[in-house]
Amino acid sequence: MKNSKLFTLQGIRLPRFLTRWRGTFFFLAMVFIIATVFVLVYNPLNPPPSWSRQLYTTLLVGSGFVVLLLSRVIMHLVHRHHVLYLWQYMLWGVGEVLLFIFGLTLFAYLLGDGETFSSLLLRVSLDVVGILFVPYVITVLLFLLDEKKEEIARLKGVIETQSQTIDTRSTTFNFYDRGGRLALAIRSNDVLYIESSDNYCNIHYVVDGKEETFVLHNSMKYFDTWGEESGLLRCHRSYIVNKRNVKLFRKEKDTLTLELSQGVGTLPVSRSYRDTVLQAFTPAP
Repeated sequence: MKNSKLFTLQGIRLPRFLTRWRGTFFFLAMVFIIATVFVLVYNPLNPPPSWSRQLYTTLLVGSGFVVLLLSRVIMHLVHRHHVLYLWQYMLWGVGEVLLFIFGLTLFAYLLGDGETFSSLLLRVSLDVVGILFVPYVITVLLFLLDEKKEEIARLKGVIETQSQTIDTRSTTFNFYDRGGRLALAIRSNDVLYIESSDNYCNIHYVVDGKEETFVLHNSMKYFDTWGEESGLLRCHRSYIVNKRNVKLFRKEKDTLTLELSQGVGTLPVSRSYRDTVLQAFTPAP
């Protein structure tokens, strides 16, 4: 089994892009583009008289690019079999820069026009640091942003999962009037029952142990579309009860009543809704 895909230093997790091939390819592409533009525009190392500028630039940039490519491939191969830590990754990066500087200096010295090695080394060092600084910074910033997007996506997934598995007693009932405006929002387990009053509805609910009433400018037909999953149950032409607050139902001769667990006493169950109510409170075989 492969080691963790994250470098760690004393338990500190680093962005995963440091070990992704996608991040490596992006970094190398940035180095190649910036180095090519830099050499063509700035021309830090003059080619020998017998060399064309295009050929000299191609060999100069290409040799440095090959060095970085081989370094990153070796790093990933080592990482597949050994755990690398932050200090090791940083040391590897420093080694890449030094190897890059030494290789280009040696290349320019062997093909140059007599400039001393120390003078070339200083000039190449400044140029390489400038070339590699931008790709390093841009790569880190872009992939840190990518990590944040992935983290946000994971958090959204967790929130959606929690919202789907949340207890129905902690959900909210949103009551709208005829104009489609939100009139009342209340926790579902605090609603006792709904009472018809001509073309309006009285929402009976509990706040701090006390029963309150809210007049909703809507008819009882409004609740026909709510469905059984809402927990609201039509028990009478004039009443809709919240199943969560039904303590028990009592049958005496031909009458059936529902006793609430809080609030006022009982609600009647009419004949037309009796079977529906009995079915709602009878467990399936």
